[in-house]
Amino acid sequence: MDFFQAQENARKKTGRLVLLYIAAVIGIIVVIYAVVALGLGYAQSRESGSHSSSHWQGQGYDNATANAYANAYNNNAPAFEPWQPVLLAETALAVIVVIGLGSLFKTMSLRSGGGVVAQSLGGELVAPNTSDPQRRRLLNVVEEMSIAAGIRMPAVYVLPEQGINAFAAGYSPDDAAVAVSQGALDALTRDELQGVIGHEFSHILNGDMRLNIKLIGLLFGILMLTIVGRILLRATFFSGGRRSNNRGGGAAFIALLGLVVIIVGYIGVFFGHLIQAAVSRQREFLADASSVQFTRNPDGITGALKKIGLAETGSLIANPHATETSHMFFASALRNNISGLYATHPPLAARIKAIDPTFDGDFRSAGKVTARYAQQQQQQASSASASQPASTRATPPPLPTMMPGIKSGAFLAALGALGAPDPQHGASILEAIPEPLKEAAHDPERARAILLALLYDRENAAAAAKQDAVIARTLTPNERTVLIDACRQIEQMPSWTRLSLGDIALSSARHLDDPQTDALFGAVDDFIAANGEVSLYEYALRKVIHRNLRPPGNPGKLIKTCDALAAEISIVLSTLAHAGASAAAAIQHAFDIGAEQIRSTEQLATPNIPLALVDPDTLKRDALINALDRLDTATPAVKQGVLSALASTASADGVIEPAEQELLRAVSAALNCPAPVLMQAQL
Repeated sequence: MDFFQAQENARKKTGRLVLLYIAAVIGIIVVIYAVVALGLGYAQSRESGSHSSSHWQGQGYDNATANAYANAYNNNAPAFEPWQPVLLAETALAVIVVIGLGSLFKTMSLRSGGGVVAQSLGGELVAPNTSDPQRRRLLNVVEEMSIAAGIRMPAVYVLPEQGINAFAAGYSPDDAAVAVSQGALDALTRDELQGVIGHEFSHILNGDMRLNIKLIGLLFGILMLTIVGRILLRATFFSGGRRSNNRGGGAAFIALLGLVVIIVGYIGVFFGHLIQAAVSRQREFLADASSVQFTRNPDGITGALKKIGLAETGSLIANPHATETSHMFFASALRNNISGLYATHPPLAARIKAIDPTFDGDFRSAGKVTARYAQQQQQQASSASASQPASTRATPPPLPTMMPGIKSGAFLAALGALGAPDPQHGASILEAIPEPLKEAAHDPERARAILLALLYDRENAAAAAKQDAVIARTLTPNERTVLIDACRQIEQMPSWTRLSLGDIALSSARHLDDPQTDALFGAVDDFIAANGEVSLYEYALRKVIHRNLRPPGNPGKLIKTCDALAAEISIVLSTLAHAGASAAAAIQHAFDIGAEQIRSTEQLATPNIPLALVDPDTLKRDALINALDRLDTATPAVKQGVLSALASTASADGVIEPAEQELLRAVSAALNCPAPVLMQAQL
């Protein structure tokens, strides 16, 4: 899987979806315009009939006078015109306003991220320090997958549902949430749960979550038409008794219009669901295959699918919001009486056979208790085993205490390909972190101390003294004790585990209240400023902390060219070049290599981009912060080009040293691009 290409493909699919949506809206406008035009024509004909000669004769006029009045009215009355541009424009404006406001309202309500979707379905946020065996096991699985993939750990929720199901939601990995039903926790073994989580991580890495949020908003916009139609019908009903006979035709027309709007709205929703289902089915097979690739265990996801086929409740979700979110789930959340085009998921048997061609479709035979299955159930039933970290249940492969230097190609291959974020690698990284540090990082009351410990400068006495003053006014006595112990243990940890420790602490820090979070932000800024130097690593960590605790949400229109970011690219390349070399010639050489990488990347088409070496000492305090913020609003292709240039700069001396690898991983995380730790076997 190429992360950057997957993100670009998701953006293109969103564009095609919008085109289909626009076509549906145009169809709705045409139908409603036709009804309004015909209704006005009918009303006009009734008005003409009310001024016929017989009408005037009834008023006491003789035949000649009555005919004269009738002819005069009919001659002056406007003829019915089926093509009325002004009426069409007014109808289009009304429909667009109703649908647009509905879509905007729903999309904005989901802007806070996947947690909003999970909460709307009754999801309960899992505490990072939970002692519940099932939830601890779930967190371990999600944590291992996140660290292996090199992405922010999503918030984890449990749905109070007996159906076996799960989903991932959010605009991006920044605000992602993974929700798993209680039925899944009860029924699935650890391997099967890992297969389901791998499926959901595929949706995160492929950019499917943003597409799913868009689908919810667009469908709700069309559904708004039915709400407006009901309002028109109710208004006609409640005011019908107060209308005079000569206005009865108008009331009937309004009622008819309301009925047509309701029907058109539901037809639009029906076809919207067809689009939703088609998109969902296409992505489910890819997510299943990716789960097998991630976990290297086809029995995990196929076992979960088979248990859904065997379970009495299947994968059903009872919450009423399941209808609008059905396309987001691991398996069908609804009891569909209409199959085929309207189904949001492929049949279970088809999904299993795509992974295991030998499956005969008999879920009963698949559910027979084999010795292996019984052993898995026994492992699951052991609460003591389930509550322990994964690394104590299955010994992960040992990792070297020092990662060797690597070529830029190896880093970029891992960055772009994300071929298989093996959770065993995640377990190996977690195994290398001292248990007391992991325990502290999982505790929201100690997470701030862990994050500041990662930025503490023990080598610079003057900077450490300033940081000590910040610690004294920011942290509680207990947190200060934790920080002192953490600093000592972090020094003994392999350098490539530090970002992972920070990821765990950030997951816990999301449970802090706003004043605590604000105090942490201030302390981070003061820590960075303490040594008076501009460090790309420190500012990248600052960006990571901010985006994890205060996700930026929808960035809006993305920057599509490197030319528009020339100043920002110059700043980050220059800062990295100065960090990796001391001689002026070596610094310039490293910068030039990165700049040439940007200029020579064909798909970026920036051969003349004006890049110039900048002296970090001349940068203002916010220059690097603003540069990272601006780069974060670029398209995936531009981000890939920038990270390629940074890797080229870091390897200007022939190799990317371990410290430079961590710096590149920090910048990748700051730009919301996964960059996993490279294992020995991958080098």
